Amino acid sequence: MKNIKLRIVYLILCSALLLFALFMVAVNLVIPAHFVREAKKALISEAAYQNRTIPYTDDEPIYDEDEEENFLTPSIVFLELDDGYRPNTWNRDTYRLEKKLLEYCNGRDLSLNQCYTFKTDRHHLIFMSVQEEQDDREKPYTYIMYIDIGPITRYIVTLNWAFFGVLLVISFIMCLLGFRFGRDIEKEAERQQTFFQNASHELKTPLMAIQGYAEGIQAGVTDTGSAAEVILEESDRMTELVDELLDISKIDMGRQQLTLSEMDIRELLYDSIRAVEPTAAAGGIAIVPDFPETPVIVNCDDTRLRRAITNILSNGIRYARSELRLTCRTDKRHVTIRIQDDGDGIAEEDLPHIFDRFYMGKSGKSGIGLALTKEIIHLHKGTIRAYNGDSGAVFEISIPVSR
Repeated sequence: MKNIKLRIVYLILCSALLLFALFMVAVNLVIPAHFVREAKKALISEAAYQNRTIPYTDDEPIYDEDEEENFLTPSIVFLELDDGYRPNTWNRDTYRLEKKLLEYCNGRDLSLNQCYTFKTDRHHLIFMSVQEEQDDREKPYTYIMYIDIGPITRYIVTLNWAFFGVLLVISFIMCLLGFRFGRDIEKEAERQQTFFQNASHELKTPLMAIQGYAEGIQAGVTDTGSAAEVILEESDRMTELVDELLDISKIDMGRQQLTLSEMDIRELLYDSIRAVEPTAAAGGIAIVPDFPETPVIVNCDDTRLRRAITNILSNGIRYARSELRLTCRTDKRHVTIRIQDDGDGIAEEDLPHIFDRFYMGKSGKSGIGLALTKEIIHLHKGTIRAYNGDSGAVFEISIPVSR
């Protein structure tokens, strides 16, 4: 998973170059060839029409409605050759162009009714020499028909530069986004790798303890009662860690479904207190609840929300000196749960990472309890933050109320 961002950038650049190459082929080869074919078709069609015998009348000639007219037909220019060259316009550029065309034709044996190509710096002519039989003339009437597709080819060149500019800007933006996206992928891959390494380490610690005491019992050098107690404690610790890993994995995959029901948040908080009371009593920590007298109804998954509150209470008991305060306040839209201990507080450099998975502060233990708590709170569309109060650390949770 290394250098993903560079790979994405290279892929975008190669795709842009390929797209530009295809566009160049289409615009400079396929499209001009198409216009050349259409110009030839227009000239051939016009020559066939001019050579038909159509009685002259004062009225407009009757055209066949079923005959499809080429879109370049109106661009045909007739260059008369009998009785000397007579220019079609006084435009100097056109005059010079037609003179060059005549010079080109004079030096070559051109077949009648056959299309030829003549190019200059700014012009691209498709022309044909035509003879038309007329009753009032002894010799056939000779002229040249030509179509100048030079303006189209010049427009194509302009289109090339415009497309190149647009493609350059889009490629730059895509490379920037791809670089950032690849960098995020690399960070996520690194985070996942660190996560699994830490998880392996956390699982290895109780396993080694269980293995050590089991080997001591087998060798008869360890008291069975005390060894069994340690084995059970480490087994419970490992089971709890595995459950947390499974839960946070389901949350990451979007497969953690909440079973929501309305309940009084005060009951859930009392249940959480009862779950940690033995540990608090063993450490001489008093848990002081401060709840409203009226019910506070929330729509929650009581099992998972209780687990989140219990994780914070257990964390507070670990660092409190003598007291852990649990307060609950509500307004019209949210209920705020605040858990504050009277310990030394959280180091300032640890505050931004307190909810990171397996983060270990200066005086802490690594784990995913607080990370799982944060994910559970977010699943309930709530927020959680940690900061230092007047005395000790404060964890503040806010979740929406039902009514």
